[in-house]
Amino acid sequence: MPPANQPQINLRSCPAMEDTSFTYSQQMVTRAHRRKNRKGNARHGSPLLVDLVDRAKADIGSNGWITTCLGLMQDALRKTNISCPDVLCLGLGSPSTSREARAQLAFLISSCAILEIGLTNVSIYDPVFTDADKELFQSFGMQCLPDTDAKYALERPTILYMPHCDMKLYENIISANWSEECLTRMVFVANRFSDYTDNIPRSKLEIESPYLMRLVPHLECYPLPTLESFSSAFNNISIQHVRLPVPPSLVPSSRCPQEGV
Repeated sequence: MPPANQPQINLRSCPAMEDTSFTYSQQMVTRAHRRKNRKGNARHGSPLLVDLVDRAKADIGSNGWITTCLGLMQDALRKTNISCPDVLCLGLGSPSTSREARAQLAFLISSCAILEIGLTNVSIYDPVFTDADKELFQSFGMQCLPDTDAKYALERPTILYMPHCDMKLYENIISANWSEECLTRMVFVANRFSDYTDNIPRSKLEIESPYLMRLVPHLECYPLPTLESFSSAFNNISIQHVRLPVPPSLVPSSRCPQEGV
């Protein structure tokens, strides 16, 4: 189980059928209201945020790219024996100010639809979110979370959608769930973790990211294919999960991995 002092995430159960970095550094209307005023908006103002997200959904779904990506996700969920997961989204960026963030949000929404995950089972946080962003998420039924520096303890199987976060955020979410039970019910859609261990000196990783460093050799990794129209939104993003069965050496005790590597 995750450490007792970590805030726990426990979303409602999934219905049976149903600038893009995480760096610490308005309008929203209903669809009915949007339809009513579409003419005036087209003539006098910028497109509504929900319209821009819909446009991004159409763009990423137009050439079979998302079908390929979701095939990889379904394989990962099958291999981990995960069904009806929650989704925790961190580091999305601001959809109201970033085209890449809108594409990443469109991917999240489309993925949930295909995987039959209700948007009420999606929790989301980024310190750059504007009021318009939060109103958009809430209109979809998503839950906006408080800031805990990504130290969220997960109570249910969860897809962690964390595009282009800092290494520290990945380390924090892994360390907050450092047990065999928790690690085996997590699927990451995130930067390819092996890029960190391949390019950062081990001595630095042992200090800054010991949990991530220990986890990487035990991961299955499926890179997302290139999407020309949003290349910077999804570059280096992979679906990753712990390879089963988990070897006893991975989580031998509650000790920090620095003591056991």
